[in-house]
Amino acid sequence: MSFDTAAIGLSIHDVIDGNTEYLDEYLKIYTDHLPQYSRYVPVMRRRAAKHIDVHALERWHQWLSMLDDEPVAMIGFLYNRKRNLGILMDFAVVESMRGLDISGGGRFAGELLYLAMEQLEMDAAVVGNPPPLCLAAEVEHTPLVERYAEYGFVEFPVEYYEPPGTPELARIVEPDDIEAVGYRRLYLGAFQIPGNEFDAMDARVVDIIIHALLEDHYQLPKDHWLLEKTLQSIRLGDALP
Repeated sequence: MSFDTAAIGLSIHDVIDGNTEYLDEYLKIYTDHLPQYSRYVPVMRRRAAKHIDVHALERWHQWLSMLDDEPVAMIGFLYNRKRNLGILMDFAVVESMRGLDISGGGRFAGELLYLAMEQLEMDAAVVGNPPPLCLAAEVEHTPLVERYAEYGFVEFPVEYYEPPGTPELARIVEPDDIEAVGYRRLYLGAFQIPGNEFDAMDARVVDIIIHALLEDHYQLPKDHWLLEKTLQSIRLGDALP
């Protein structure tokens, strides 16, 4: 680990695999900071109660971080064993902790992300894979992209849309106005795992991440128009300075 969690009174509880003791605390931080995604709360409850399937494509983690027994952050992330990479799905730190510098380390949020990447390396080792490619993430706002850049986040030159949560909308033919039917334009990028850096302009890397998100996670068909559109934008993005 990048810092001594015990020395500063920090504990991390993975609210998964039947471990529901801290589920309410995890969900409170989630709904307080990400209320627009509250519809996923039932999914998180089921995920916490369900025992891990070691053969599943995605190995989920729902981390609640506590400082001196006070909930201070939550991170939802997963390891995709097929593509050998991680995906950051949810991350929220209570306001009082956002500027905290950890003795011997960096900002609190950055250190938590580093710990998540260490966990991904352990997940990869369990299934016999080398260190993961990266910790990929969809990002909604420009200020957050800039903040994440302080922790090693790189943005990819790609036109990326998050599919709607409603399967019926995800299956419709390509509309004239993508965002009008529930697709959201987001930034796509990744945190580089120390010792396993990559070139952000490498279209092969972006290709893997797009398939991990759109095909594996959102379960779009391989020939879905959004997948094809996004992959095409990588090739265009390759020419960017």
